[in-house]
Amino acid sequence: MLLAGTASAEIAVTLSPSQLQVEENEEFTLDIMIESDANVSGAEMQLAYDPTLVEVVSITEGNFFKQGGESTIFSKGTIDNELGTVTNIYSVIMGDDTMLDRDVFATIKLQAKDNSGITGLEMKNVVITNSAGDKLPVTIINSEIAVGDVEMETQEIDMETTSEEESPKTGQNGAIIAIVAMCCVYILRTKQ
Repeated sequence: MLLAGTASAEIAVTLSPSQLQVEENEEFTLDIMIESDANVSGAEMQLAYDPTLVEVVSITEGNFFKQGGESTIFSKGTIDNELGTVTNIYSVIMGDDTMLDRDVFATIKLQAKDNSGITGLEMKNVVITNSAGDKLPVTIINSEIAVGDVEMETQEIDMETTSEEESPKTGQNGAIIAIVAMCCVYILRTKQ
């Protein structure tokens, strides 16, 4: 029964807005939104972008996992504006997994550079888990940013769907599973 519910779960992780036009040297923000029809307990991801066009200034936790007054562990990740990556962004509920309403997982503050062009802001290695440590299937919608005097074509939203079968076994997403496992042990000990 549990496996059937997990297999049919629909989780969307979206960068909002999906298209954005900004001026050179302008500071702006994008939100990572999560919408789920299954109980969830944690999320982990990385970001990739063109470092000649934008840089990430900061990442702050949103309210998605804090709904209902839940306590969380949040990592804003490691920003590398030379490579155009942010690694180890994650959040975990300190308690049982729960059904949550659509909300902001994290807000990304970016700064456009003094160059014109179009870059994607792409979420990679996105993992959403429940308290059993199961990876749930995810649909990912990334964002496209036009910097300066360039024409952006209105495009269909680029959606990418992942499932555990499709995800490469890179070992990079093990931290969230380990944290969820520690949380479960902590809960079990406190209930005794």
